[in-house]
Order: sequence, then structure tokens, then C-alpha cells
Amino acid sequence: MRKFVLKLLIYVLVTAGATLTLLPFLWMVSTSFKMPSEVEKWPPRWGSKSFLGSRDVKIAISTRSAGGVDWKGLSLREALTLVRSEGEFNVLSLKIDDDPLYRGEMTIYLPQDLSFCSHLSKEKFNSFVRQLRETTKDEELRKIIDSEISPERFFSQFLFRYTNPSQGLLERRRYISSLSETLNGGIEQLQMFERYAYRIPEEYREDYIEFIRNSRRVMTNLISAVTPYKAGVSPILEEEEITQLAGILNSNLKQLSIESLPQEIAENPVVKLYSQRVFDPAERSLGIINTYQKVFSFFKSVQTEEPDIYEIKFRFPSKEERIQKIEKAFAELDLDSSVRDIVFQKLQEDSENLSERIEVHLDEEILNQFGAKISAENKRIYLSQVKQNVTSLMNALANLDVDLSVLLESIDSTTDFFSLLKDFSEKSQAINVVLSKLRTSSSSMTERDFIEFMRTICSMISDIDSIRKAYAKASSSMVVLQAPFFVKELNMKQGQNIDITLDNVDPVYLEDENYTLKASFNSIEILANIFQNYVLAWKSAPFARYYLNTAFVATTTTVLEVIIASMAAYAFSFMRFPARNAIFGIFLATMMIPGEVLLVPNFITVTKFGWIDTYYALIVPWIVSVFAIFLIRQHFLTLPSELRDAAYLDGCSHWRFLWTIVAPLSKPVIITGALLKFVGSWNAFLWVLIVTNKDQYRTLPVGLQNFSSEVGTVYNQLMAAATFSILPILILFLFTQKYFIRGIARTGIK
Repeated sequence: MRKFVLKLLIYVLVTAGATLTLLPFLWMVSTSFKMPSEVEKWPPRWGSKSFLGSRDVKIAISTRSAGGVDWKGLSLREALTLVRSEGEFNVLSLKIDDDPLYRGEMTIYLPQDLSFCSHLSKEKFNSFVRQLRETTKDEELRKIIDSEISPERFFSQFLFRYTNPSQGLLERRRYISSLSETLNGGIEQLQMFERYAYRIPEEYREDYIEFIRNSRRVMTNLISAVTPYKAGVSPILEEEEITQLAGILNSNLKQLSIESLPQEIAENPVVKLYSQRVFDPAERSLGIINTYQKVFSFFKSVQTEEPDIYEIKFRFPSKEERIQKIEKAFAELDLDSSVRDIVFQKLQEDSENLSERIEVHLDEEILNQFGAKISAENKRIYLSQVKQNVTSLMNALANLDVDLSVLLESIDSTTDFFSLLKDFSEKSQAINVVLSKLRTSSSSMTERDFIEFMRTICSMISDIDSIRKAYAKASSSMVVLQAPFFVKELNMKQGQNIDITLDNVDPVYLEDENYTLKASFNSIEILANIFQNYVLAWKSAPFARYYLNTAFVATTTTVLEVIIASMAAYAFSFMRFPARNAIFGIFLATMMIPGEVLLVPNFITVTKFGWIDTYYALIVPWIVSVFAIFLIRQHFLTLPSELRDAAYLDGCSHWRFLWTIVAPLSKPVIITGALLKFVGSWNAFLWVLIVTNKDQYRTLPVGLQNFSSEVGTVYNQLMAAATFSILPILILFLFTQKYFIRGIARTGIK
């Protein structure tokens, strides 16, 4: 019984030790399957939503109001210019406030009480805004009304001004803080107005003092009543809270009105000053709520239509469907036949990074056409600089409603070009700077050739821009399976932004709604979801190159070290020479020097040889290992001396004796040393980081730092990359563990 208990205890301890040893690795693998939102979730969990066949996804209206335009930071003039230039918007933008979606079938559920307006009578709208202008004291709102924009743009800008979560007038903390500040300022003013009582006729003085004291009590109570509204779930005051605040302010402001004072003193300068400094500021705070309620009530009243279907079902397209969409989008572009041929040629090769590959090809075409006419030393750099300057000039002129390509058609020389753009350069400093750079570049070509060069570049930039836009839209287009009649098209960008193109319905009527999304996946898609982090991690950096570099460096250093260590160990074991043991002792002493101490002298040496960013720096300094020499020598010493004597009698040389007799008998030890070296070289980080600057020579451990930045660390992808980085080592150890154990045992190392 005693032996059984002891044996059981040993098994328990071994099992616990193995579990604790494997736990970090298992957690790393588990994290590699997790979605971004699950990585830092507390308490931590082993599972992941990646394994689910369906899941609910949180979505919300994007901060981009008015069908895809972010009005934040725009002045009224800029907003109106944008409206005039872009025309009517018809895109409802939804943002996934959850983990990105990369595949599957999605269903957006519309609220059952959803309503909208496909057409609002201009007369009805104009009648409403005229009345609103007469009653509102919001000067910005009056400017919006006076701009005579469409009803939908008015609603969009109004809702953004009042309900934007970051800077809206009804943003909870902003509104309540402003109202409290106004009321506190009014209380301070009331103390002054009480001291001004001597300016009121004596027969009305007591009424005035009582009115001022009552106003102070009302404003103090009002602060207590509105302060709780500063805390809430949503950043914007909710409809019910706005109604409650309106009731509180209306009832209290009636007590602050001078209408309760006798008519005889209403015209008194002190009373008028009270109205300006105390009552009017508080009334303006109420006016914000009243204006919002009036517009929002009208906004809701015009929405009388309902959708025919309350679900939007869509899925990700297959590769073939995606290519068909891209081909269709390109076919609709107004491109030159030669450019069109290039586009479809590149598309047939691969659809990834299409616009970039087309741009590189067009660059080559331009260099072939104008290369002989360019006198610059580096023609590629020259082309890049001119392209950059032409792009900047096109953008600057576009802000002035001028098309550069049209200007270039009527110009034959650079003299005419700079003369024509002189007036524009006086209006824009950006144009002036670009023209100065182009004037310098023009000296490398004749005047006519440079203008023709710019025409070609201008045409190329326009083509690339249209290709890039068409490619982005087509590649993000989803396959709509079922949708209401007003849904025309649906795009999903980067797995997180959903743009729903609407037909005959403005998105402003659909933005103030709560939508839900459910994603469903088949078995193949579930498997793809599970390994999504591995795919993203592999694509985030040139890991294929890192793998080749790591395998090459680790294999080369291992082979060279085994050869050198075996020869050195043989010399210290079987050969007799002066001070052999002393030299070996010096070798062992070097093991006491920390590796970090050698980094600087090794780096200086490598730099002197010019080996930075070369394989020499990664291999040569690490092909000799004192530990490997010591390990192999210890085993060589255990071999019978009769073997050596017999070999010498047969005329065997040292070289032949080492590789035909000693090395085969020492295979476990040599494999052990090789395995230790291979693992160390595979995991090397600091030295590789120091002596390499280019991805061309970097290895896997250095590549893992791509997932960490000042913003933070992408732990799930980092763990995925770490997993497939150490996988070869694990496989290697599984096949060589018996040699490793045998080699350690035979050397006598405990």
C-alpha cells in the first residue's frame, strides 16, 4: 500500500509538472484562434467564437452622416460646398462594433417600426423651415435654412449639429454642463440685482426683492433637478429625457419671467438688465430643446412609408463572382484601349493589388516612351517626383474648379504653362510650391517634350484613380440575396464597414434606427474562421522570406558548427600536443562570458567587414560553439582507446578515423549538439535585429515584432505567427528526441 501511494504521488507530481510546462504553449495556441475582442476579455476563456456556426454581431450607424460624409470639423461653407459638389447622397453606412467578418452569409434585421419618406413635398418643407426660422435663435441653423439646401441635407446637418456624439448641442455632458454653468452664473447675477433694489420705486421694491429671491430659489432647485441627467447610458440625451427636461425648464422658466412683475416696473432698466443676463441665457438653453423637438417631430411625421421586407440578406462573393464584378466595373470605365488591355491582362494574372501592379506597368510604358528624352541621372526617381508634383497640382487646381488635363491640351510649351498658371499660384500657396518644383524638373527635357510628358502622366493619374475606385468598389461588393425594394447595392469594406446603396430613399431617414446583424457560416467557412489569424499573420509581413532565411541560416550554422566542433573535440580527445588541457581550459573559460558582452565587438567587426545586411553576419560569428566542443569531447573520451590503436595499426589517418569510426559511434551526441544549435539559431533574435535592416535578410523571431507597435500589440495574430514559427522545431524534436536523450546520457552530464 505504501509503494502504491508513493507511486501515485509521483504520477500526480509528474502530471502536474507536465501540465504546468505545457500550459503556456496551450494558451498561446488557444489565443491564436481568438478574435480581437476575446484576447483581453476578462475572465479569460479557452474557447473562441471562431468555432461557432453563427453569431450575433453588433452594428451601429457610422459616424459618417448624410450617406457617407463625415461633417465633423467642417465649417458651414465647407459643408455646403461639399453638398453642391457631390450632389445627392444615397449610401447608408453601418459600422460593425464587433470582430471583423471575412466570409459567410449575413442578415441585417430592420426594426419592425421602421418608416421612411421617399419624397417630401418642397412646399411643405419650405413652409416648415420659414416658421422655424422665425422662432429659432440658433444662428447656425438659420444659416443652414438660408442656404436653401434640400430637405434631406437639412435634416442631416441639423441632426449632426444637435445629436452628434462628440460635439452635438444635445450631447449629454455638454448640454447639462452648459445649462448648469448658465444657471450658476444667473445665481451670481441675482446677488448683484438684489443690491440694485434701491433703483426700483419704493412702492414696488418689496415685490422686486421677493421676485429676485424667488428666482434664486428656482434656479437653485433647477440645478438640482437637471444635474442627474448628466449621467446616462447613451452619450446623447434620449427622447424621454429631452421631454422631461423640456417640462422642467418650461415650468421653472415661467417663474423667472418678468411677466410676473407689475407692469409699472417691467420697463425699469434694472429689470431689463435682469432679463438679458439671467432669463435670456436660460431661455436659450430651453430653446435648444424646443427647436430640436419641433424639427424632430416634423422629421418623424413625414416618414409614412414602410419597407416590403424587414431583412437584408447577403453573402461574400466567391472568387469567380468577385472577378466578374471587377471585370464589369472596368468595362464601364472610360479608358484608352491600350490601358484597357493592360488592365484586363493584369486581372487575368491575379486580382490582388491590381491597381498597384497596373501603375507599375504604366510607369514602365512611360519610361519606354520618354526615357530617351529625359536627361536626369535616375529616370525612375525623376518620374516618381514629377508624378507626385502633378498629382499635387491636380488636387490643388481641383479645389479651384480647374481641370489640369484640360489646361494642358491648349499648351505647347513650358513657358506658356507657367505663364498660364501664374494667376492660380497667387491664389494658392500650394500651387506656387508645386510649380516651383515642376520648373526645376522641366530642365531635364525640352519644352514640348515636357508638356507631352505631363499630359501622359496626367492621363495616367486619372486612369489609375478611376481604376482604383472601381476596383475598391467592385472588390467590396456583396451578393444580395434578399432586401427591401429601396436597397440597390451593398458593399463591405475591411470586414467592418457596410455601405448600403439606396434607391429613391435618402439614408437620413434610416440613420436614426437600431439594426441587428447575424452571421452564419458553413463547415468550410468555420474552418477558415478558425485559422483566420494565421492567414492574416502570414500576410502581414513577408513570412515566406523569413522562413527561408531562418531555415537557411539555422541549417548552415548547424552543419558548420558540427563539423568544426567535431574536429576540435577530436583534437582535444585523441591528439597529443603541448598545453592541450590548458588551451581547453581557456576554451571553457569563454563560456563564462555573457553573450551580450560580445555583441558590441562582434558588431564592430562585422561592420568593418561590410557584412551588415548579408548572410555572412548571420552565419560566420556563430559557427563555433565551445559548448558543442565540450559536449562532443566528453563523449569521445568514453570511446575505448583500443579502437584508436587498431585504426593506427591499419594505417588509418586522423581524418578517416574521425569520420568513419568516431563520428558514427557518436551519432546521438552529434545529433544532440546539432539539435541544440539548430534550435538556438532558429530562435535567435537580438543579433539578427542588430545586423539586419531589410526584410530580405531577417528571420522569423525578428518578424514577430511586426505585431507590436506604439499603438499596441495584436496578440491573437502574434500568437498565430509564433505558433507557425515554432512548429518546425516541435516536429524536429519529435523525430530526434531519442537521440537527444541518449546523447545527454552518454556524455555524463546530469
